[in-house]
Amino acid sequence: MARHSKSKREEARRFYLTGEVPSVAEIARRLKIKAHTVGQWKKVEDWDALRLKIDRQAAEKLVAELATERVTLNAHHFKMWNFVVTQLLGQAKPGDGVTGESIRRLERMAAVLEKVQKGQRLARGLSLDGQTEEQIRAQAAADTRALVDVFIDVVKVEVADEDTRDRIARALFERCPTEYEVDDAVA
Repeated sequence: MARHSKSKREEARRFYLTGEVPSVAEIARRLKIKAHTVGQWKKVEDWDALRLKIDRQAAEKLVAELATERVTLNAHHFKMWNFVVTQLLGQAKPGDGVTGESIRRLERMAAVLEKVQKGQRLARGLSLDGQTEEQIRAQAAADTRALVDVFIDVVKVEVADEDTRDRIARALFERCPTEYEVDDAVA
């Protein structure tokens, strides 16, 4: 049995974990080694679990970045609206005689500001209808649970062997994040 260098093994792992190369067979072809060898490395080192862990970490990082961006955007919007309100109050001082033109100018500024905010929120994929991220996550979790339930129902009907059905159900539940894991990722 041929021994392969550590660098080939690491390169194969990198190809798999990054998704740069779509299959074990293609990884083996590129590295000029047997597909069985790459498959053994994948199994022994549990590359699937590593890939899942990397994907979860990337998702958590993305959620954190989006939350930070959302807070920054909201603070920026608050400052802009604060400016408009300050100008409006400055125009409305008693005895200064608020002119219709100054009010119309502030109304136009407010309309433009509202459109800018809407566009920025849409560009960042944030909700326009006031729905919070927590509500969106809760709905996504409920949809995921419903999908898992449908899948399990189909397996119960289509797979005759009870042991196989149980193995599929266990594997599915092991790979799906629990509500606690979802909560931890959000926190």
